[in-house]
Amino acid sequence: MPGQTGANGPRSDCGDTVVVAVQGEIDIATADDMRDRMLAAAGESGCATVTADLSEVEFFDASGVRALMAARRRLDADGVRTVLGGPSAAVLRTLEVLGLADLFPVVPPTEPAVSVRSASPR
Repeated sequence: MPGQTGANGPRSDCGDTVVVAVQGEIDIATADDMRDRMLAAAGESGCATVTADLSEVEFFDASGVRALMAARRRLDADGVRTVLGGPSAAVLRTLEVLGLADLFPVVPPTEPAVSVRSASPR
């Protein structure tokens, strides 16, 4: 079964940070949705930082990396900082293999201010 996507609206006032919760498998079928939801959350909230909570990601391939880097470039251009919240072993492994692990600040996962289900298990 291909990855499915969906989103819930804001659950609380974000202050300076909006958290986008990403779950499941991030691959060619779901990566662009993850990117779009990160960008939309930043635009809707006007926050200074977008934290992608990747603690529940089970699979993360090069498509996910491409989408994450694209979101970061766009957010940087808008003056918004991109942070990874508690990235799972799958995410860390992919970023480390590609030599990109040091490009993103990492913080512990938090309760999402914006909950985004970028993929569900197949």
